[in-house]
Amino acid sequence: MGQALRKSDLQGSSAEGSAILTLDRIAEPIAEPLRNLEKWLTADALADLAGVSDRMARKAMMSRRWRGADLLVQEVQIGRGGAGGKALQVHVDSLPSDLRESWYIGHGITLHEKPDTETGKTVLVPEQTYQNDARFEADLALARWRQEVIRPILILEKGSPARAELIEELAQTPRLFPNGKRKTLTKRSLYNWVRDFEAEGLNGLIRKRRADTGAKRQKVTRAWDAFFEAHIDAAKHAEISDELTTYIRSLWAAGERGWRSVTEKSTTRLIEMSRGLNVLAFDALELGRCGDTNAKGTQFGLCNVNRRQVEHHREYALLAIKDKDNATFQDNYMPSIRRDYSSLLPRQIVVGDVHPVDIMMRREDGTVVYPKAIAWYDVATNEIHMTFVLCEPGEGIRREHVAQSFEAMVDEWGLPEMLYLDNGSEYSWDAMIGGFTQLSKLTQGGLKVFDLDGDPNVAKRVANGREAVVRSMPYNAKGKPGIEGAFGNIEQVFFATIPGWTAGDRMNKKTHAKGKDPVAFDGDAHAFLETAGTALEWYHKRPQHGRLAGMSPNEALRNFIDRGWGKTTLSRPEVLALAFAEEVERMPDRGRVSYTPRRGETMYFYADELLGLDHKITLRVPAFNPEFVFCFAGGELICQAFPEQTFGVLDGAGAQEVNRRGKAFRRQIAEKRKHVALLSLTEETERHIAHMPDAPEAPIAAIVDAGIIDRMARMQGESRKALLDEAENKKPKGPVEQWKTGPNEVLAGFQFAEDEE
Repeated sequence: MGQALRKSDLQGSSAEGSAILTLDRIAEPIAEPLRNLEKWLTADALADLAGVSDRMARKAMMSRRWRGADLLVQEVQIGRGGAGGKALQVHVDSLPSDLRESWYIGHGITLHEKPDTETGKTVLVPEQTYQNDARFEADLALARWRQEVIRPILILEKGSPARAELIEELAQTPRLFPNGKRKTLTKRSLYNWVRDFEAEGLNGLIRKRRADTGAKRQKVTRAWDAFFEAHIDAAKHAEISDELTTYIRSLWAAGERGWRSVTEKSTTRLIEMSRGLNVLAFDALELGRCGDTNAKGTQFGLCNVNRRQVEHHREYALLAIKDKDNATFQDNYMPSIRRDYSSLLPRQIVVGDVHPVDIMMRREDGTVVYPKAIAWYDVATNEIHMTFVLCEPGEGIRREHVAQSFEAMVDEWGLPEMLYLDNGSEYSWDAMIGGFTQLSKLTQGGLKVFDLDGDPNVAKRVANGREAVVRSMPYNAKGKPGIEGAFGNIEQVFFATIPGWTAGDRMNKKTHAKGKDPVAFDGDAHAFLETAGTALEWYHKRPQHGRLAGMSPNEALRNFIDRGWGKTTLSRPEVLALAFAEEVERMPDRGRVSYTPRRGETMYFYADELLGLDHKITLRVPAFNPEFVFCFAGGELICQAFPEQTFGVLDGAGAQEVNRRGKAFRRQIAEKRKHVALLSLTEETERHIAHMPDAPEAPIAAIVDAGIIDRMARMQGESRKALLDEAENKKPKGPVEQWKTGPNEVLAGFQFAEDEE
């Protein structure tokens, strides 16, 4: 992620007018270690890129704002020259969009179109290899959030009473942090942010990290590093590390079978490289045997490459499958599409609580069922929004039921500002808050499904909602303002007129005849919804006394509208579905992952970033009607996958999509191939076993007397000779003769048919 150019692109001096700042000119920044080194531009490079004078470029960097963009500027030590040996640098990705795109294109970095959910426009982003370090992006997002917090302060005059009063006011106002937590800022933090921004601009608000954060401490192996540290320099150390890494990847890419073989051959290869260093202390060690650990004090033990080290590069085994088993590669790895043959036909082609409703109904099989209502109640107007669920036997309200009900309520009413929630097991508001928090974190990399910061009204509602969510105690009617009384009113007055009503006591039902079950509601689910809807319409139109002073809920709502109230709607309603998302693990199959809901057919989602993955990933799937899923690996976001499109058998667009996916996959394979070498496993096996001892010749420990075997052979020969002699002297049998018989008296009296003629 942090690599933006190949190593060869960063070595040596840059060409005249180049926008890349070479490493030999960059020293450590004054206040912060460098990150994404090759993307920090000098004033000269910025002037060349923008086609302006050096003076204008330096002026823009000093003001830290140019053409409406807040520039990320840092100060570095360059030795001689500049202002006291210091110079300013600006980060490419903070420049205006046209200059940013020109820089990438000018350096041969391919840009791809990607929708920006914040603006709805299509923007150009580099390939994943050239994207910024993830930590850098997170720190930059936090710095921009801090800038938005102190922006009103910066407008006021420095040291003025107005600025002090505003800081005092902001310090008392709770706000939603990027991590999803809601808390207040201290005045000291605000003063520090203002001071740092005025001194260094946006770069002053970036979190300071250690210089060695994320650095690889182990280069070869821990034991090897410690042993050779005193004998070789850092450059040779890095060379051995790179060569070993390339060798391990090459073994996988060549088709070596299993991690054990890779570790063994990598160990012997490291022994060979170590011997080439001509370190007497290493040559003095005993060879040992394969499988030795460092505790043995042998060459095998010191150079032992463990499983974890080789498993880290197993992904390069994909190259072996590509080169040696094309059938498996085509069947299991190459991108594919799904075609629907069923389209070939002849002649062508939609706060509160969960309440049981005391109205008895019957399922199609005759069993009794009582509907359950997910009710949302507006305290100001006494409005009630209800969703009815007919559960299967042994089933209760599930999260997807509440998710659908909540979405329907928000679609009609708008986003609520304060919620009172049932603390039962049917509904988990924590899951929804977690979903909103997750979405607010997905602001980097252009991967947003909903922009909370883009709409100030929605952002305010969601921010306030973090503290406005009040979870009542289970079965605590007083903790749920109004809803218990309102629902009881509906039950006793409006639902009581519906056939099948049991008066709230199912053990002592109100029936048409004593001792008999009540008459169930005569109709199916649709008929019940229509009847219940009519009862709810009556409730909303009927005048209510008390707080509404004779107005109906509809009239109360009309009064608020006449006074200028309007509902808050979401620009991206699908965020509600994602808020109730569940996490599942799946193994990608040629860029495709599947998800099977509890009730429904299997759904497929596809993304180019999943091509070639051979390990399980975590999917975050909306509870119902998922239109996209987020894919995570190791807790980090990989991509956003969308539903797999099904193409007809004769649809040419299917072939075009296969070609596009193939090109994307081949780009990934070509990128992996840059990091491996071509090896012959036969030669490597011969080289490897040369380090193993040959089979020893066993000495003679005892001689077995074989005299009885000789006697048995002699007796067998004599027996065979006797049988042959007997066969030779045996008198042969005479030949078989045929004798003529006399006349038969029995046949003398017979006359044959031939004789009659």
